Amino acid sequence: MKKNLDKKVLKLKKLKKAGKQTLMWFWINIPILLGVILLISLFQHYISFDFLSHIDNQILAWFIANILWSISTGNPINSYIIAIWIGNIGFYTFIISVFLIAWVTVGIVQLPAEAFYFGKKYAITRNLLAFIFAFVWGYLIYLFYSLL
Repeated sequence: MKKNLDKKVLKLKKLKKAGKQTLMWFWINIPILLGVILLISLFQHYISFDFLSHIDNQILAWFIANILWSISTGNPINSYIIAIWIGNIGFYTFIISVFLIAWVTVGIVQLPAEAFYFGKKYAITRNLLAFIFAFVWGYLIYLFYSLL
């Protein structure tokens, strides 16, 4: 009986320690997380992407879209809703595909936080590769739709 009680007390002590460590992590990292959230909100509020539908040069529009949506990052669920909206505006299909890929995978705004947590080399390499592959996938989707 005493053995079971000791195990329960030990588990409670470990749980209490883990809870304190979790709270301390949040307390230390809240400024970084709030900074990223605020920057994302500012970029999404002040950058209008409607002008991209009026650019006649598709490659230029594709390049600008990748840059802008790499800065203005977001989550996958919202990207599908926004993709439908920008498709109704008149965007080309490959620009929408670049949007979906760049907006979710590349995070210029969150780069400082990512570098802080995972290291500068990893963060820069991951974002650069995601930026390049947004072009590659957008181009492959463009080729696929041109065959149809």
